Amino acid sequence: MTVKKHQYFYTYDTVGSFLRPNDLKEAYNQVDNGEITQDEFKQIQHGATKKLVQQEITHGLHVVSDGEYNRKNFFIDFLAGLKGVQVVPDGFKLNFSGQELVDDGLKLAGKFEYNANHPFFSDYEFLQSIIPAGVQAKVTIPAPTPLLFEGDFAVIANYSDFYASREEYLADILKVYQQTIAHFYELGLRYIQLDDPWLLGVTLPIAGLQGDENTERVTKLEDEITSLIQKIIAAAPDDMIFATHICRGNFHSASLGGGTYASITNVLQELPYDAFFMEYDDLKTDGDFEPLARIHRAQPQAVFVLGLVTTKTSQLESEQKLQHKILQAMDVVPLHNLSLSPQCGFASTKEGNDLNEQQQWDKVDLVVQTARDTWKTDACRFD
Repeated sequence: MTVKKHQYFYTYDTVGSFLRPNDLKEAYNQVDNGEITQDEFKQIQHGATKKLVQQEITHGLHVVSDGEYNRKNFFIDFLAGLKGVQVVPDGFKLNFSGQELVDDGLKLAGKFEYNANHPFFSDYEFLQSIIPAGVQAKVTIPAPTPLLFEGDFAVIANYSDFYASREEYLADILKVYQQTIAHFYELGLRYIQLDDPWLLGVTLPIAGLQGDENTERVTKLEDEITSLIQKIIAAAPDDMIFATHICRGNFHSASLGGGTYASITNVLQELPYDAFFMEYDDLKTDGDFEPLARIHRAQPQAVFVLGLVTTKTSQLESEQKLQHKILQAMDVVPLHNLSLSPQCGFASTKEGNDLNEQQQWDKVDLVVQTARDTWKTDACRFD
């Protein structure tokens, strides 16, 4: 496996999604119900995105996203935009610690294919057109991991209707991701994040993979995940930054739960990402920082973006406690391989978490100030 040279990192960042303003939330429903046209919806979305980007920059962010305002769900909308994928209304259900998410599901209507006209491309072009020089655009898409699960935790369960073998299916997934990322690069994107809450899915009861009798199935699944992500990153130009967010689930301020990072360290240490966004807002639930040491030894180029500031509640952490946690992380990983962020996005789905916009920006301000006080800089470091 080729290890990428460490390219750069920011001492603070955000995961990618922000709370949708009320007019945008309303517009999602209006366009679905035919009350406004797609062009009218785009005008509302673009107006909201412009305002968001201005706020991101005003609050000191050097990496900006479109807040995922172009989608209702952080992963379904991307996959639905690919050829061969059909939306199943209300076909996806998942229980987040008592909060039930009901959203569009997906199934294959043909073979999985790259879409040169994927709406995410034009959304990125719009984002790039409204940011000033010196500000980095980031695009988030789901990692291919959810496409690999079968059974109750499957996102696409009918791949065998169109593929004679699992290997043929995996080959098309790889091709689609490589072509998609290559086109983003052609458009000017240099920072992409593969969000991956399904990676901890092997530890969830709903996945049906627990117990010694499933060891072989888990190993095979983890090998498929590792191989796909390695090949996706290897095919991209060296100056494309790859990050991942290893999420524990995020819907209406509720999580899926599951195991800790220690339970998947064997996989994480094989993934040659430039940055790992990892949730550590609750050390009792998320586990300690020890897994970072093992990943760091295997991936010395990687930066661990510590998600210490929760997006689940409005309660504001103290800078002193955040710095104490950073010091704990420094016991296993050097400071120059660490960064700071909120624990997750503020709105992985259009509903958003249980806090308001002012509280959201208070969280961002805390991240920025703590990072400046800890790393003594608010700029990125280039190698």
